[in-house]
Amino acid sequence: MSEIDTLRQDIQSLVEELRATLCDIGDEDVPETNVVSNARDRLRYISALTEQSAGQTLNAAEAVSDRLRAQQERARVLLKRTRSPEIRAFLESLAAEHGQSSHDLTEIIQAQAFQDLVGQVVNKLMVMVQRMEDNLVHLLVKDEPDPGLLAGPAVTPQASISQDDVDSLFG
Repeated sequence: MSEIDTLRQDIQSLVEELRATLCDIGDEDVPETNVVSNARDRLRYISALTEQSAGQTLNAAEAVSDRLRAQQERARVLLKRTRSPEIRAFLESLAAEHGQSSHDLTEIIQAQAFQDLVGQVVNKLMVMVQRMEDNLVHLLVKDEPDPGLLAGPAVTPQASISQDDVDSLFG
């Protein structure tokens, strides 16, 4: 078996493994020619949804934080005005609960830093998958041409030869 045949078998195995993985996550009808593009598109989709989700979480956490600050300030003002021990106790416990809620919101906001890390990893994976696809295409296309096949017409103007060039070659 030649190196090219071995390489083709290895590439076929990789494509089959990638295809099986895509089937495992719910996409059973991916043609072999689109399996790498499909994986890259899925990574891009995951990255976009993760970023969107993180943005929504941060916006909601900031809105809640703003409301808590406003409630804390209002509770401080009311605490100074009231003489009722029951209301004072409630406002003091409310201040403590707001402090804990503010701490929890800070934890949520810090946990969203994880999304940034996930986004960076997914973006690096997308670049790697793109390079892998480009290299696979390059390997498959750069194969030695079959000597029994005709070259065919030039596809690009740069690849064509003019009649003047042929005449000067034989003239």
